[in-house]
Amino acid sequence: MYVIENTANGRYYRKLGAEAHQYTDIRYATPFSKWKKAKQKADILHAAISPIGEQINFEVKQHKFYVLKNRNDKGYMNQVSWNAPKDEAMMFASEEDAKRKAIDLATAMAKVGVELSFKVEEI
Repeated sequence: MYVIENTANGRYYRKLGAEAHQYTDIRYATPFSKWKKAKQKADILHAAISPIGEQINFEVKQHKFYVLKNRNDKGYMNQVSWNAPKDEAMMFASEEDAKRKAIDLATAMAKVGVELSFKVEEI
């Protein structure tokens, strides 16, 4: 997966809507599956800022993301389900964040009598 870094402040591109975006921490960055698509977006961002005199560059970087796979192999965890398809899975920027979320979910579900566990998978 690839992300776009704003080299002026070390923050990462996050798409908010059709034409809105912000620069944020790597945990909230918008991932791109292909380098070429990320590079095209970085070039568009640079072209939009260059005319106003800002000396900001954007760099495409490869970054590992992680997802939580249901141990029963029924799917992946996202905001509304733990049986979602992989392409809809919630992504985590670090393996530690993913493990922490898996433990938190398993603990919360155990309190209501539901046995649930996840394994961390790199994408």
